[in-house]
Amino acid sequence: MSSEFLYKEYECCFEQLRYYDTRHFDTLKYIFTLSSSASAALFALYNLFKLTSKEFYIFQSLLTLIVFVSTLILYLTMVRNRLCFVRVARQLNAIRGFLLETEAMGFTNNQLYTSTNTESFKLSSIHTLQLIGGGVFPSLFSAVTAYGMYPALGKQSSELTAIFTFCIVFLTQLIGAGIYLNNIDKKTSGNVVQ
Repeated sequence: MSSEFLYKEYECCFEQLRYYDTRHFDTLKYIFTLSSSASAALFALYNLFKLTSKEFYIFQSLLTLIVFVSTLILYLTMVRNRLCFVRVARQLNAIRGFLLETEAMGFTNNQLYTSTNTESFKLSSIHTLQLIGGGVFPSLFSAVTAYGMYPALGKQSSELTAIFTFCIVFLTQLIGAGIYLNNIDKKTSGNVVQ
Protein backbone atom coordinates (compact mmCIF):
# COMPACT_ATOMS: atom_id res chain seq x y z
CA MET A 1 0.00 0.00 0.00
CA SER A 2 1.34 3.41 -0.92
CA SER A 3 2.12 5.59 2.09
CA GLU A 4 1.79 8.65 -0.09
CA PHE A 5 -1.86 7.81 -0.74
CA LEU A 6 -2.52 7.26 2.98
CA TYR A 7 -0.88 10.54 3.95
CA LYS A 8 -3.00 12.40 1.41
CA GLU A 9 -6.12 10.52 2.55
CA TYR A 10 -5.31 11.36 6.17
CA GLU A 11 -4.87 15.03 5.31
CA CYS A 12 -8.17 15.14 3.39
CA CYS A 13 -10.02 13.31 6.16
CA PHE A 14 -8.72 15.77 8.73
CA GLU A 15 -9.98 18.69 6.64
CA GLN A 16 -13.33 16.96 6.18
CA LEU A 17 -13.60 16.24 9.92
CA ARG A 18 -13.07 19.91 10.72
CA TYR A 19 -15.65 20.83 8.09
CA TYR A 20 -18.33 18.57 9.59
CA ASP A 21 -17.54 19.71 13.13
CA THR A 22 -17.83 23.37 12.13
CA ARG A 23 -20.97 22.69 10.09
CA HIS A 24 -22.60 20.97 13.08
CA PHE A 25 -22.00 23.96 15.33
CA ASP A 26 -22.98 26.46 12.62
CA THR A 27 -26.29 24.67 12.09
CA LEU A 28 -26.97 24.94 15.81
CA LYS A 29 -26.22 28.67 15.60
CA TYR A 30 -28.73 28.98 12.72
CA ILE A 31 -31.36 27.34 14.90
CA PHE A 32 -30.60 29.79 17.73
CA THR A 33 -30.68 32.78 15.39
CA LEU A 34 -33.93 31.79 13.71
CA SER A 35 -35.60 31.03 17.04
CA SER A 36 -34.44 34.28 18.61
CA SER A 37 -35.54 36.34 15.62
CA ALA A 38 -39.00 34.78 15.51
CA SER A 39 -39.43 35.16 19.26
CA ALA A 40 -38.40 38.82 19.09
CA ALA A 41 -40.83 39.46 16.21
CA LEU A 42 -43.71 37.88 18.14
CA PHE A 43 -42.85 39.81 21.28
CA ALA A 44 -42.69 43.07 19.31
CA LEU A 45 -46.10 42.42 17.70
CA TYR A 46 -47.60 41.50 21.03
CA ASN A 47 -46.31 44.74 22.60
CA LEU A 48 -47.33 46.79 19.58
CA PHE A 49 -50.95 45.70 19.63
CA LYS A 50 -51.19 45.40 23.44
CA LEU A 51 -53.81 42.72 23.10
CA THR A 52 -54.19 39.21 21.89
CA SER A 53 -56.85 39.02 19.23
CA LYS A 54 -57.89 36.19 16.95
CA GLU A 55 -55.82 37.80 14.17
CA PHE A 56 -52.74 37.90 16.40
CA TYR A 57 -53.09 34.19 17.17
CA ILE A 58 -53.56 33.34 13.49
CA PHE A 59 -50.37 35.24 12.62
CA GLN A 60 -48.56 33.77 15.62
CA SER A 61 -49.59 30.22 14.70
CA LEU A 62 -48.51 30.61 11.09
CA LEU A 63 -45.16 32.17 12.01
CA THR A 64 -44.38 29.56 14.65
CA LEU A 65 -45.41 26.77 12.27
CA ILE A 66 -42.94 28.09 9.66
CA VAL A 67 -40.22 28.38 12.30
CA PHE A 68 -41.04 24.88 13.59
CA VAL A 69 -40.62 23.36 10.12
CA SER A 70 -37.42 25.37 9.48
CA THR A 71 -35.80 24.44 12.79
CA LEU A 72 -36.84 20.82 12.32
CA ILE A 73 -35.09 20.76 8.93
CA LEU A 74 -31.99 22.27 10.52
CA TYR A 75 -32.18 19.68 13.30
CA LEU A 76 -32.35 16.86 10.74
CA THR A 77 -29.33 18.42 9.02
CA MET A 78 -27.46 18.14 12.33
CA VAL A 79 -28.41 14.47 12.63
CA ARG A 80 -27.19 13.70 9.12
CA ASN A 81 -24.05 15.75 9.69
CA ARG A 82 -23.26 13.65 12.78
CA LEU A 83 -23.32 10.51 10.66
CA CYS A 84 -20.91 12.03 8.11
CA PHE A 85 -18.61 13.23 10.92
CA VAL A 86 -18.41 9.76 12.46
CA ARG A 87 -17.69 8.05 9.14
CA VAL A 88 -14.78 10.42 8.45
CA ALA A 89 -13.51 10.05 12.04
CA ARG A 90 -13.48 6.26 11.66
CA GLN A 91 -11.47 6.52 8.44
CA LEU A 92 -9.04 8.93 10.08
CA ASN A 93 -8.61 6.59 13.05
CA ALA A 94 -8.10 3.59 10.77
CA ILE A 95 -5.34 5.36 8.85
CA ARG A 96 -3.71 6.57 12.06
CA GLY A 97 -3.82 3.06 13.54
CA PHE A 98 -2.35 1.51 10.40
CA LEU A 99 0.46 4.05 10.15
CA LEU A 100 1.31 3.63 13.82
CA GLU A 101 1.59 -0.14 13.31
CA THR A 102 3.55 -0.07 10.06
CA GLU A 103 5.56 3.13 9.87
CA ALA A 104 5.92 4.33 13.43
CA MET A 105 6.43 1.08 15.31
CA GLY A 106 8.77 2.74 17.78
CA PHE A 107 6.18 5.36 18.67
CA THR A 108 4.47 3.95 21.76
CA ASN A 109 3.10 7.09 23.37
CA ASN A 110 0.11 7.69 21.08
CA GLN A 111 -2.40 10.15 22.57
CA LEU A 112 -4.99 10.16 19.79
CA TYR A 113 -7.76 7.74 18.81
CA THR A 114 -7.17 4.69 16.68
CA SER A 115 -10.52 2.98 17.27
CA THR A 116 -12.74 2.52 14.21
CA ASN A 117 -15.89 1.57 16.12
CA THR A 118 -16.96 5.04 17.25
CA GLU A 119 -20.73 5.08 17.74
CA SER A 120 -22.82 7.58 15.82
CA PHE A 121 -25.23 8.10 18.72
CA LYS A 122 -23.08 8.42 21.81
CA LEU A 123 -24.52 10.16 24.87
CA SER A 124 -21.13 11.48 26.03
CA SER A 125 -20.46 13.16 22.66
CA ILE A 126 -20.70 16.95 22.42
CA HIS A 127 -22.52 16.49 19.11
CA THR A 128 -25.22 14.46 20.87
CA LEU A 129 -25.55 17.12 23.56
CA GLN A 130 -25.87 19.73 20.82
CA LEU A 131 -28.52 17.56 19.14
CA ILE A 132 -30.47 17.45 22.39
CA GLY A 133 -30.18 21.23 22.77
CA GLY A 134 -31.05 21.80 19.12
CA GLY A 135 -34.10 19.56 19.50
CA VAL A 136 -35.58 21.87 22.13
CA PHE A 137 -36.27 24.65 19.61
CA PRO A 138 -38.47 22.79 17.10
CA SER A 139 -40.29 21.32 20.10
CA LEU A 140 -40.90 24.76 21.60
CA PHE A 141 -42.21 26.17 18.35
CA SER A 142 -44.48 23.18 17.84
CA ALA A 143 -45.87 23.77 21.34
CA VAL A 144 -46.40 27.49 20.69
CA THR A 145 -48.12 26.64 17.40
CA ALA A 146 -50.43 24.20 19.19
CA TYR A 147 -51.10 26.76 21.92
CA GLY A 148 -51.99 29.52 19.42
CA MET A 149 -54.21 27.32 17.25
CA TYR A 150 -56.99 27.21 19.82
CA PRO A 151 -57.54 31.00 20.05
CA ALA A 152 -57.05 31.26 16.28
CA LEU A 153 -60.01 28.90 15.93
CA GLY A 154 -62.04 30.83 18.52
CA LYS A 155 -61.50 28.39 21.40
CA GLN A 156 -59.82 28.68 24.79
CA SER A 157 -56.04 28.14 24.66
CA SER A 158 -54.72 24.99 26.30
CA GLU A 159 -51.41 24.90 28.18
CA LEU A 160 -51.76 21.15 28.59
CA THR A 161 -51.92 20.68 24.82
CA ALA A 162 -48.81 22.82 24.40
CA ILE A 163 -46.88 20.83 27.02
CA PHE A 164 -48.03 17.53 25.51
CA THR A 165 -47.03 18.70 22.01
CA PHE A 166 -43.60 19.79 23.25
CA CYS A 167 -42.94 16.43 24.91
CA ILE A 168 -44.14 14.37 21.94
CA VAL A 169 -42.11 16.33 19.37
CA PHE A 170 -38.99 16.45 21.57
CA LEU A 171 -39.03 12.72 22.33
CA THR A 172 -39.85 11.84 18.71
CA GLN A 173 -36.85 13.85 17.50
CA LEU A 174 -34.42 12.31 19.98
CA ILE A 175 -35.63 8.74 19.66
CA GLY A 176 -35.85 9.08 15.87
CA ALA A 177 -32.31 10.47 15.68
CA GLY A 178 -31.01 7.67 17.88
CA ILE A 179 -32.74 4.96 15.84
CA TYR A 180 -31.64 6.50 12.54
CA LEU A 181 -28.01 6.88 13.59
CA ASN A 182 -27.83 3.40 15.14
CA ASN A 183 -29.48 1.71 12.13
CA ILE A 184 -27.30 3.46 9.57
CA ASP A 185 -24.30 2.87 11.85
CA LYS A 186 -24.73 -0.90 11.46
CA LYS A 187 -24.32 -0.66 7.70
CA THR A 188 -20.95 -0.32 6.06
CA SER A 189 -20.15 2.79 4.05
CA GLY A 190 -20.58 0.85 0.81
CA ASN A 191 -24.15 -0.11 1.75
CA VAL A 192 -25.34 3.36 2.73
CA VAL A 193 -27.35 5.32 0.20
CA GLN A 194 -26.16 8.92 0.24
